[in-house]
Amino acid sequence: MAKQRKQNLEGFSLKAMEYGLLLICPSAKKERVASLMQSNKLKIVWIAFIFVLLAGIGTPALATVPREVEIEARMVEFDPDSRVYRASGGVIMTSGDFQLQAETVFYNQETEIITAEQGVKLQTATGNWEGESLVYSFHTEEGTLTAFRGAVGSSFYTGQTGELRGEEILVQGGSFTRCELTSPCVKIKAGRVRLVDDRVHVDGGLLYLKNLPVLPLPPVTFAPDQFENWPQLEIGVNRTRGFYVIGRLTHQVNNQVSLNYGGGVGTNRWWNVQGGMNWKPLPGLVLNSTLTWEEYLRGNASLTYNWAPVQFRAAVQRDWDDLTSGEHTFSVRGPLTNKSNLELSYNSSFDGKEQGEQRRADYGLHLTGRWLPGFALGAGLFYGEGDLESNSLNGWYLRTTWSGGVNIARTWRIEVDGETRWQTGIEPLWVENEVKLVKDLHCFKADLGYDLLDESVSFNFMFNW
Repeated sequence: MAKQRKQNLEGFSLKAMEYGLLLICPSAKKERVASLMQSNKLKIVWIAFIFVLLAGIGTPALATVPREVEIEARMVEFDPDSRVYRASGGVIMTSGDFQLQAETVFYNQETEIITAEQGVKLQTATGNWEGESLVYSFHTEEGTLTAFRGAVGSSFYTGQTGELRGEEILVQGGSFTRCELTSPCVKIKAGRVRLVDDRVHVDGGLLYLKNLPVLPLPPVTFAPDQFENWPQLEIGVNRTRGFYVIGRLTHQVNNQVSLNYGGGVGTNRWWNVQGGMNWKPLPGLVLNSTLTWEEYLRGNASLTYNWAPVQFRAAVQRDWDDLTSGEHTFSVRGPLTNKSNLELSYNSSFDGKEQGEQRRADYGLHLTGRWLPGFALGAGLFYGEGDLESNSLNGWYLRTTWSGGVNIARTWRIEVDGETRWQTGIEPLWVENEVKLVKDLHCFKADLGYDLLDESVSFNFMFNW
């Protein structure tokens, strides 16, 4: 590009103001522009482009109004024939919610295509991205960023390329994780990762622990910041299962429906297969259902309606062993104070026996609250009747519950969980009583538990998404 063409805008020239702002002004001298480019005093140049150009310079016909763009750079050159701007040295280019940083940027005003190189950082409405080079079209709102990396919410993404398609981003050869380490503890790698509508779509991939692949993944969809829906893996040992491994996946079909499925296997000839659905047919209404095979088929479903501040819940459970057994529950729960909740519940159960079916019903009020930091404590008055003997008391009885824990060091914690039932004239009935030592391992969590009722030890190692 000839020096004359860079410095003369067909009768328009750039005049430097003392404030570091360049505006379009007529009939400035060619030598004035050259001296400005040479000046050691001018460190950073601010340029505001608000162009209304003629279809042919010097003719009265109006052309399409170009996009409003602002550029900050150490040096900017313009070729009026090709209508290309070249900016270099700490370039910051802004247009609406689009902001680009790079060392070198070419912008074609006519085609509205940007080419950026070296230290590219891009901020859009979908997130913040980085890479080595970028080609982007304002006209189509599409572009490609090489050596792609960036973040959405609490999730981090990398890939060979990131293709920006309006509100959608397609990452080729991508991986994503919640771990901010240079070498993530846990990540998911896939040939294609699609980010659209606050959802992550993976066309199959592998789950990695550090750089070791451990679990193949089918096509799944989930929300980046709802980590309970991310792939789950648990490794442990206990009396019933022996040494076992359990995996669980969630597929977000749409904003209303998600599917989950998984399974596990243990050395004590134990195995498990399960699948379920979460459906939100109406605002505040949620249907959950699960089928599990573990020695025999088990199923449960619940319907929950939140009518703030009150929650209504109905649930049903069935076990299809040699003889069928089951349970029905209905509860209404709402806040009593800022720190406590009151729940009214009714529970009925039955168990098919060879000598005949046995039934039981319990109902009452239960108060729970967080009166101690880190703990949820509860107490309730219930009435029960029936011939099922397991963990049951007939007549009026008191039920107490507790759960929570305390930190004993920065990454160490003790947790407890229990329930006891009390009735005049008999020994307390301990339904649950367990204590755990929990260790936070950054992206993992390990706990060593002891059950005081059956005097058994358990160990679990799982993701800490």
